[in-house]
Amino acid sequence: MEEHKEERRGDHKEARRDDRRVRRTRAQLRKALAELLQEKSADVLSVTELTSRADVNRGTFYCHYKDIYDMLDQLEAETLEEFSALMDSYPAVRLREGLRPILEDVFLFIQRNLDLAASAMNLWGRSSFLERLKALLRDKVARDWSDLYHFSGDVQREHCLNFLVGGIIGLVQSWLEGGGRETPQEMAALAEALILHGIQPFGIQ
Repeated sequence: MEEHKEERRGDHKEARRDDRRVRRTRAQLRKALAELLQEKSADVLSVTELTSRADVNRGTFYCHYKDIYDMLDQLEAETLEEFSALMDSYPAVRLREGLRPILEDVFLFIQRNLDLAASAMNLWGRSSFLERLKALLRDKVARDWSDLYHFSGDVQREHCLNFLVGGIIGLVQSWLEGGGRETPQEMAALAEALILHGIQPFGIQ
């Protein structure tokens, strides 16, 4: 009995080591991909270049991905899944306490994924990665948060929600194009001010 327990403990330790190794390898590949996509487009990027930059052998790469485009697709899908989980962690009742927490989390999320987001914009253009983020945010707002506001009808509701979501994504896009110089907290404060008060507080010269 004790012998079997020791074997199971050994198996668990080995599995944890393997998990850490996989995470480390994928992180190395992701970092190298983001760097290379700042230098050249994906259609001229080879697996050999990528694995050399990441200090990972080609066989290891093919254990995880079929090719460069498969890697990009998987990374984008994983990122969007994480963003969806972030949105789901904010039910309407939490938003009644204020918008700043979720806005900070959105910009912190983008900051953590700045390399992929910027590379995806360079590769596919603004209409892909950010449009997917926009669709996820739009779905969450329409499905779970629209009851926070009082609209006169469905048409007004659609206009207002599109304006809200488009404005947030526009700020994200502008932030990415500027290299993410402002802190997530600063961007969240700006987003909250614009959502709640518009541009009127900034005055007209």
